[in-house]
Amino acid sequence: MAQALLQPQAHVTTIQLHDDIIRRLNSLKKELKLKSYEEVIRELLKSHKGFKRSYLGAFPGLKEFDRHAEEDDRLG
Repeated sequence: MAQALLQPQAHVTTIQLHDDIIRRLNSLKKELKLKSYEEVIRELLKSHKGFKRSYLGAFPGLKEFDRHAEEDDRLG
């Protein structure tokens, strides 16, 4: 009974997803070796929450880094 008190209450629901999203979730589930879509969603939420909004737009004029172009400039 003590175990039941520690678990959050589950609310079972159904959501509609396009086939491409299901394939991507399935791929991520296999890649991360997770057992359920719920675990995949939890991981996605954790990674999203961990992203610092303060970095967004910090350097809006900065060009995309291209290592090969930098090597060409030094060698050429």
